[in-house]
Parts: sequence; structure tokens; C-alpha cells
Amino acid sequence: MNELKHLKHLSAVKSNTGIKFLTPAVSPGNHCPMRIASVIVEDIKGLSSLLVGMQEYTTHSRLFSPNPEGKHGELHWLYVLDAQEVVFGCRNSLMGALRKMDKAGAKAILMIVTCVPELIGEDIEGIVHEIQPELSAQVTFVLLGQFKNISYPPGSWKTMEALGVLMKAKKTEPARINILGRSPEEKHIPMPSLLPELVKRSFALRYLAPGASLTDFQSAPDAALNLVVCPFMQPLAVKMEREFSVPYIALHTLYDVKRIHRTYEGIAKHFGFSWDNAFEEERQEALTLQNQAKERLDGLRYVFCLRIDIPIPMAIYLARLGMEPLLLHLEEYYPEDRSYAKELVSMGYNPWICRMVNAEADLLVLEKLAPDLCFGYLSDINKNIPCVLDMFDFYGQVGYGRTSNLLRRILGVLDEVHLRERGNKHGPASI
Repeated sequence: MNELKHLKHLSAVKSNTGIKFLTPAVSPGNHCPMRIASVIVEDIKGLSSLLVGMQEYTTHSRLFSPNPEGKHGELHWLYVLDAQEVVFGCRNSLMGALRKMDKAGAKAILMIVTCVPELIGEDIEGIVHEIQPELSAQVTFVLLGQFKNISYPPGSWKTMEALGVLMKAKKTEPARINILGRSPEEKHIPMPSLLPELVKRSFALRYLAPGASLTDFQSAPDAALNLVVCPFMQPLAVKMEREFSVPYIALHTLYDVKRIHRTYEGIAKHFGFSWDNAFEEERQEALTLQNQAKERLDGLRYVFCLRIDIPIPMAIYLARLGMEPLLLHLEEYYPEDRSYAKELVSMGYNPWICRMVNAEADLLVLEKLAPDLCFGYLSDINKNIPCVLDMFDFYGQVGYGRTSNLLRRILGVLDEVHLRERGNKHGPASI
């Protein structure tokens, strides 16, 4: 298809810059990562922030972060570059701002650096290195120039990774487990069955995500294990393993029933206990649905659209069910996606990779591809492309329950297609 000539296949994509827009139509774009970072910081008790950028950035930030002070004495200040600083840099004045925040009582400061400081080559790392010995507050930073970060996910995962700088090595607590990617009081996402089972076995769970506290993050290296339940937290887990020797297990990328079983058994072996068939009913249910899916999905071709949080690992699972990926929308190419991409390509699949931002124009291309199924969000339900919608419903869920819910949704769409085709073939049912 000529419409896909400008795109790269998965094997040729190595970073975000390799992902092209599916269609050239004009789009207002996505949320700036700066916005996501600012919102996250406000939700971490005890963490202050300094947003550095031009007036339009700082003004925009006050629309969703209107208060310069947090609920618990945090400081959320703005540093506006003037015309001279755009040319000659802001090193001295920026260090002065950090001194003022330190004197005002900030415990730890995250600098959120936007486009212009990066464009002029301001050495933020050098500034932090020079000023840190003078301050009581720890300082870390995240570079979020949108010319390098096309969409919003870096505002989450890079901010979380930057918090690793605030951690210090601690003595390991043998019964302590960090849950990376779930807040302490998260009601809208079902609790994975794994977590209460760990509590039953006397493990202390510390939840690290927006909603946790600065103290929680600073204490995190005392854990015996990190369990990752969302993609935004895996880079932090990698950093903690490298710098503090805290091992991690990524749960959010697991769908295959055997892989989930092996992973759960690995957790039990790591700590020296047995699950005593705690998950057997869940496992059998997921295995039954997976066997049904293999029979019905084998040979079907599909595309990924918007709002799928971990596309490549999910594509690997669908490939194991016999499905062929034609085109994948990737909102973000995470650091760990290189290894996942190699696995999918080694299975004999090398789909086109793109970003979809123009619903009407993109839909015309998808219709030409004529996939059997579409996963994700389509702005206009298209009868020619059966769609498995609301894939963000699975965000933050892990284990057998998520696999079962996903497969039920897919099989439900196939049932709807089957009924529709029967209706078209035999005409309307008589009353």
C-alpha cells in the first residue's frame, strides 16, 4: 500500500524518532509531557517541584496546577526564562532559585525542564552537581522538551525514573515488597489477587506511584523485591536493580497462562514458600479461555489503534494465539521495547509501526488494510472493522484475571461478528 510507504517496520524502529504518523493530516497533537509530570509531582506527598521554561509553559501549568504550595508544605514554583537567558543561559539564576526553595523548606526538588533550556543546551546535570552540596534538599530533574518527547508517556516514566536519584542504599528487609505502579488507595482498578495473597503470607507491601509519599520512594531500596504492574514504572525498577541490587519482576507484560504460572512460582521460590494452589481456579479459567481463543483466533489479522498501554508485549501474546499483526500504533517506545520487539520479530512477525492522531484520515487507511480485528480506540465505530474497545480497562491489572478479562472481551466481539454475519445471511429473524 502506498499509504504505508513512509512507515518503518518494527525491526527498524529503535526509538521514538523512528515512529512516523500514519497520515499527514493536521492534528492538534497530544498532551505535553510537562503537564503529566506536573500533575504527578503534586500527588507525591513531600516532593517539591520547579518548572523551568518560557512564559507560555508556566502559564499553562498554572491552569492545572494553580497553587504554588502543596497540601503538606510542598513548593511548586515556576522559573520563567527572560530574553537574555534564552540567548546566554540561566545557570546562575536557576541555582539562585534552588537556594531559595531550599531556604523555604523544600525537602526534595524535582526540576521539570521544558523545550527551550534543552534547545539552548543548558547543562542541567552540571547545575545540579554544582549546587547540591550547598543544599539540604535533594535535587533531581527530568528533561521533557516536546521536540524529543512527542507525547505524554515520558512525563510519567521519566519522572518516575528521576525519583531514583532521591533514593539511598538501605539494609534489605526480607519481607518487604515494593509494588511499582499502583497507588496506596487506588479504588478504580481492581486489586490483583496476587497482592492480598502476599499479605496473607506476612509480606509488607509498599505501593509506589502517584499518591505515595516522598518518604516511600526514599525508603524503597530496603525491599527484597520490586513487582512492576504498569509500564511507567519499569525504568525505575531497572534503575533500582542496577544501583541498589533490588531485583524486579515485570508483571504487566505477562498474558500467557504458562508464563504467569512460572512467574508466580518464581516469586514463591524466591522467598521460600508455597502458594498451596491459591490461584488454581483462576489459572484453570484463564487456561480454558486461552485454549478457546487459540482455536478461534488462529490466522486472523489485526491492527492496534490508540489507548493500548503496552502494545508490543500484547502483540507477542496474540502472536502465540496465532494472530498476525499488520500495523501497530505505539504512543511511546519504552527502553525495554527493544527486547520485546526482537521477540516478536523472531516469531516471524514484523508489522508496520505508526502513530495515529487523525481519526478520520487514519480510518481510511485501516479500511484498506482490511484487518479481521482492531484493538483499541476508534473515534467512529466501523462495521467493516470489528473492534475490541476500551483496552485501557486493563491498565494496572496483572495475572490470570487480566488474561481472562481480555480473552472474554475478544471472544465476545467474535460472537457479535458471527451473529451479525448469520443475520445478514439469513435475513432478519421473524417475530
